[in-house]
Amino acid sequence: MEKRLKTGLIFMVAAVVLMPIAILLKNSNETLTIAVLIFTMLLELIGLIFVIMSILKRKKI
Repeated sequence: MEKRLKTGLIFMVAAVVLMPIAILLKNSNETLTIAVLIFTMLLELIGLIFVIMSILKRKKI
């Protein structure tokens, strides 16, 4: 598996794993919940960028 694709998938899986933590924190701390949600969105975005770069590089060759 290509390194960029693997890195992107790891970021995406990390975001999916962190999402339930935000749901569990929903009732106790609203600020922390928003911070975790923003962090997971950033992880998803970074993962998506790596996956797109991998696809574009593969099509280029």
